[in-house]
Amino acid sequence: MRKYILSPILAVFIFLSAPLFGQKCGHDVLEEEVKRLYPNFEADEAEFISTVNFNEPHLTEAVVHTIPVVVHIIYDSQSDNISDKQVRDAIIGLNEDYRRLNADTSNTRSIFQGVAADCEIEFQLAKLNPQGNCTTAITRTQSALSVGANNNVKGLISWPNNKYLNIWVVNSISLSSSGTGTVLGYAYKPNPGQSTTYDGIVIRHDRMGRIGTGTSMGRTLTHEAGHYLGLDHPFKGGCFSGDNCADTPPVLEASYGCNTNANTCSNDNPNKPDMIENYMDYADDNCMNLFTDDQRAIMRSNLANVARRGYLISATNAQNTGIEPGMALPCAPQANFKASQTVICNGTTVQYTDMSTFGNATNWSWYFPGGTPSTSTAQNPTVTYNNASGKSYKNYDVALTVTNAVGTSQSSIDGYMSVHTPNNTIWANNFNSGFEFNDVPNGTWHVENSEGDNIKWERNSFNSFEGDFSVKLDNYNNEPDNTDALVTNFINVNRAVAMNFSFRYAVASKPGFAMDEINVSVSQDCGESWQSVRTLLGPLLYAATNKANPWNPTTSSNWRKVTVGLDDFVGNQPIMIKVAFTSGGGNNAFLDDFNLDVTLNQKDLSAAQINIYPNPSNGRFNVEGLPAGTPYTIYSTDGQAIQQGLLDLDAALELTAPAGYYLFQAASVRKALIIQ
Repeated sequence: MRKYILSPILAVFIFLSAPLFGQKCGHDVLEEEVKRLYPNFEADEAEFISTVNFNEPHLTEAVVHTIPVVVHIIYDSQSDNISDKQVRDAIIGLNEDYRRLNADTSNTRSIFQGVAADCEIEFQLAKLNPQGNCTTAITRTQSALSVGANNNVKGLISWPNNKYLNIWVVNSISLSSSGTGTVLGYAYKPNPGQSTTYDGIVIRHDRMGRIGTGTSMGRTLTHEAGHYLGLDHPFKGGCFSGDNCADTPPVLEASYGCNTNANTCSNDNPNKPDMIENYMDYADDNCMNLFTDDQRAIMRSNLANVARRGYLISATNAQNTGIEPGMALPCAPQANFKASQTVICNGTTVQYTDMSTFGNATNWSWYFPGGTPSTSTAQNPTVTYNNASGKSYKNYDVALTVTNAVGTSQSSIDGYMSVHTPNNTIWANNFNSGFEFNDVPNGTWHVENSEGDNIKWERNSFNSFEGDFSVKLDNYNNEPDNTDALVTNFINVNRAVAMNFSFRYAVASKPGFAMDEINVSVSQDCGESWQSVRTLLGPLLYAATNKANPWNPTTSSNWRKVTVGLDDFVGNQPIMIKVAFTSGGGNNAFLDDFNLDVTLNQKDLSAAQINIYPNPSNGRFNVEGLPAGTPYTIYSTDGQAIQQGLLDLDAALELTAPAGYYLFQAASVRKALIIQ
């Protein structure tokens, strides 16, 4: 062990952004409070540390300890009432860090690679509440206490702290006598007999998870959970005290930023730089990436001690909280699913995943019209689709019914899977898609509703930029982090030399924090992968702000235009364009006046590439091989122009003229036309 003076105390994390707020810690006032209530706290801590076997080999794949979690969202307004999805993302990030599955492990410097640990600790949202009923383990309470919160929010709601890790998510935190600065979270170390008032984690909503209102990589929660499991800061006491871990070099003071050259203490042997990678320091989130073997030993020793944290991971508690693997829960399952892709080409095989919640399903019944197989009883089946309709695309429904001994439920999404035929392309050249003549979905647009809910892009006759129609997303009632998209059919661009894609958008925000997003992306492989080409973010996205009621654009000034250059995508591969809206807690959204302006390479155009059918005809015929919007002229045999115009999207024409021979000309190419 490092020869430091041990002074175990309450571990409370006041995690800050140093460039904005400097060093800030409310630790002392909370330490004194705990000492006053628990006079033997320091002695108990010293005794516990003496029992930790730091020399035991740190073997991975031994026993993984799983901790049941409940998240209490204490919100002041809807802007900090974070979504279930954001909570789940926070738990995912927490588990990645504790199992050393985080994507940035490669950033650990070689000098510390040998002590970086898989802690074999996981966190799981409970499935049963204290009364034994099925639960999402996410509670919501609206309270003004969310602003400037501290332990006062714990009295609003808490679950038994010996069975659950309680996490309170709040608007902001204020600890008395803690001075100035921004407190992002705090947690208490284990203590025998500790009450709910002093146990669990309090954290700001914008540090909970990496999506929604989350503004970081989620390492605040990782840090707080470390304190909850008994860890100190590595800079505790400066160079001559420390965190009881021999493999974390001494640090004079909290590390801020990402200074890989820092070496603030030289009393360690051998002398090592400051471990700014450590989750328990204060470096930027993108610099943190590890716990050490000794930190792992302390946390797992606390979980092995029933009086401290041990009951949390007991087999009995796993049953009480419903997290025991394969356990039959006393509730019916709630059907839900997702697919690996929802816009695909003929012959593509799709992986479906059962996402059902609450009770564990024992039977699955899938329905895949248009797919092979068309039905399945597997939990996570694969299905191959072929569009045999002869049309450029066809949408297919998907349904899942899940059952267990308690009950059953079904989830069905109309038109969920859109199957396209690349050879049957549209050309949206110089066309104006304002939804004047067709509902959505249609031959041009597919509606992608990733959550399968009732909120999706729909044709709207009350608000538009031009004409009488636009499309509207009821984002006012949307769940944060839900993504809804419009996806074009295939667009043939093999003769293009330049392309610009543009549209109008009208979006507003609600009062408080909102961060909606519009993303434009392009696929050249039938929707298997997408390349983002433009992102529009709130608050710059918003034409109107702080709208408490459902909002609609009322003037042309509410509509903004974006133009995206797509020159990088011209070529032989047809493209698809996706306009995706991700909800960030804002108000309604509208889209209108889509245009794809294409400059053609006229030199490469030949008569062989243009097909007129039927030919001969009765005067009604189609033109294939030219984009919509192409000017054309029909001449009589004596050279007189008898009809002119622009090709429509379906390139269908009608010529009212006597039977005979005519000449069709477009884009410098002429073709014979016969009317009979």
